[in-house]
Amino acid sequence: MKIAIGGMKKNVMEDAIKRALPEAETIITTDIAAVPMLKNGEVDYYFGACESGGGAAISILIGMVGYSKCCTVAKNGQKAKLDDIKKHITAGKIVFGMAHDGIDETVPVLIQALLETNGG
Repeated sequence: MKIAIGGMKKNVMEDAIKRALPEAETIITTDIAAVPMLKNGEVDYYFGACESGGGAAISILIGMVGYSKCCTVAKNGQKAKLDDIKKHITAGKIVFGMAHDGIDETVPVLIQALLETNGG
């Protein structure tokens, strides 16, 4: 699994991904630079974080990759829900936004959902 990381607390995000899935390949980048990586198949997913989880975390990607491929998995003060994330993945989402204050709680659930839904 190859994951591009953008937004706030990129290093925290990378650490959380590596704890949840040590064999994951991660690329710390910007949202704009992640667009061609996703479109060219260089990465499988994009994880982004911001204050709310739904704004700056994924807004550029919504515009450039398309709303149908993007979702927020945990807004500020919310917990990620495995079943909800699985529905997003089944619907073809590859861009995942979350609030930066919930990275450590959200990433393991997101990784689990990706692995259980489509093998990553």
